[in-house]
Amino acid sequence: MALDDLLRAIEADAAAERARADRETASEATAIVQRARRQASELEAELSATPEAEARAEAEAARALARLDASGAVRFAQEEAFALLVTGIRGELAAVRDTSGYPELFRALLVESRAALPAARRLRVDRRDVDLATPLADGLYVDPALDTWGGVELASDDGRIVRNTVEERLANAELLLRRRFARWLATAPEPARTGVR
Repeated sequence: MALDDLLRAIEADAAAERARADRETASEATAIVQRARRQASELEAELSATPEAEARAEAEAARALARLDASGAVRFAQEEAFALLVTGIRGELAAVRDTSGYPELFRALLVESRAALPAARRLRVDRRDVDLATPLADGLYVDPALDTWGGVELASDDGRIVRNTVEERLANAELLLRRRFARWLATAPEPARTGVR
C-alpha cells in the first residue's frame, strides 16, 4: 500500500471518527446548555422578588456563565476527539507491517532516507524487517537495533542520523493533522442550536 493510499485510508477513518466525536460533542453541549437553562430559569424565578433590573442583570450573568461553561465543554470534547483520532491512527500505523503494501512503503522510506543521507554506512531496522532490508541494503551494514512499527534509520560514520520510521512520520505530521482536524471542525455542519444566546 502506497503512503498516499495509507494516508487516504487514515483520513477516511479519521472522518468517521470525527463524525462520531461531533455527535458526542453535540450531545454533551446540548446537555450542558439544558442544565444551564434550567439553572437560569430557577435563578430567574428566585430573583423575581428582587427589583427587575437587578434580577435581569443576575440572570444575564448566569446565562453568560452557562455559555462559558458550554464553550469550555465543547473545547474539551474537541480535544478529546482529536486524541481519539490520533489513537486510532496510531493503531492503524502500528499494524502497517502486516499489510501487503508494507514492502513498498519500506523501500520508499529507505530510498528517501538514502537521498537525505548519501554518506550513510549503517541501516538500522526492526528485527522483523531484516529479511526485507538485506536485499535492499546495497552496501549498508544492516543492524536490527530498532524497535519500531516500521521504517528505517540510517547512520553515517560522522554521527549523522536520518530516522524515517512510521512513528517519526506520525509525530512530524501531528501538527498538520491537528490543523486539518480544526479546519474540518470549522467547516462541519453545526448541530441544531439549542436557543442559548
